[in-house]
Amino acid sequence: MKRNMTFVIWIVLAAALAAAVALVRPRVASPQTADVLKAPLQVWSVYDGFLESRDVRNIMSELGGSATLVELLPDGAHVGAGEIVARFDASQWEREAVRLERDYTLAQADFSSLVNAKLPLELRDLEIRLADARQKLAAETQALADNRELQKEELISLQEVSQQELKMQAARAEVEALSRQVELTAKYLHPSAVERAKATLSSAERERELALAQLSNCVVRAPAPGDIGYKTIPIAGEFRCVRPGDTLFKNQPFMTISDMSNLLLHCDVPEAELTRIQVGAAATVRPLAYPAMALPARVEALGSIAQSVAGRSGAQKFFSVLIRLDHADSHLRSGMSAQAQVLSYTRQEAILIPRLAVWWEGDCAWCRVQRRGGVEKVPIQTGMADDMHYEVLSGVAPGERVVLP
Repeated sequence: MKRNMTFVIWIVLAAALAAAVALVRPRVASPQTADVLKAPLQVWSVYDGFLESRDVRNIMSELGGSATLVELLPDGAHVGAGEIVARFDASQWEREAVRLERDYTLAQADFSSLVNAKLPLELRDLEIRLADARQKLAAETQALADNRELQKEELISLQEVSQQELKMQAARAEVEALSRQVELTAKYLHPSAVERAKATLSSAERERELALAQLSNCVVRAPAPGDIGYKTIPIAGEFRCVRPGDTLFKNQPFMTISDMSNLLLHCDVPEAELTRIQVGAAATVRPLAYPAMALPARVEALGSIAQSVAGRSGAQKFFSVLIRLDHADSHLRSGMSAQAQVLSYTRQEAILIPRLAVWWEGDCAWCRVQRRGGVEKVPIQTGMADDMHYEVLSGVAPGERVVLP
């Protein structure tokens, strides 16, 4: 009985000791794992750029010579087509328009009097003189015939007949001269005078129209709806935006009107990433000033020439890319900085593995996979990747578990 009690005590002590040892010995943690998934994959490429309107109209002075600004709308104002955006001093052209209106009225009066009075009266006077000359010729011709009859009766001398012949010849010469004068006047002189008067009138009318157009150009109207922006231009030895009182010259742009309902994002893509961009690809644009704003967009155009970009390494070339915003926002302004996320790759059923499970040895990618009750080091071939996963082209299958570090 005493022996049995001793045996039981030893068993209890052994069990207690084993439990104590188990508590003291550190527990080996199970490795953390993740599933290999089959799921859609979308890869977005990010590029920085700036917003610009597709339709930007430059506003400039169309007045001849210099012109002084007297009125301007504020920067950023929204205007409709035809609204007044600026005014130039019009006093010079008002005086010019008055003077040329007078010249036009006088030229018009001269032309009317020439065509309706002067030329017809001149031609009528010639025709009357010609009729008188013809009557005189007829009288001298009759007188010559009478003298010849009288000379046959020896009532007058031959000398008197000769004198009458000379008178008739003079009358005939006068008739021929006046007939020629009437013909040339009607055919050449009067039409030429009419054309000169027409040219004078047309020139006066054209000068008057130009002056009126210049007077109209003193008021600058918006050619299309949009937002006003001012250019920095050289004025009096400094670069700044215009203000009332400044003198500008013809064809010197000083203002832009941008249609903010039709925006583009302009960005530069490194040539090594050109294959990631396709025309028509979906994109999301986030303005730097409004990071919470996400505007849907699409790639519209890719540049055809690789070129250097100021401020970046000259050894690297870039392609210009235009991204069209599907719709604009009233907060946006031309020239704003923005970031574009362009959908460069998509696959509906991709085999995905967490980035944490992958490492590289040289050019080969590896991961650890739980197989046959243990962990195997497996080489894999990777494809595209997003922020969290790699696409696996070979090496593991959906449903397997990979070990995370």
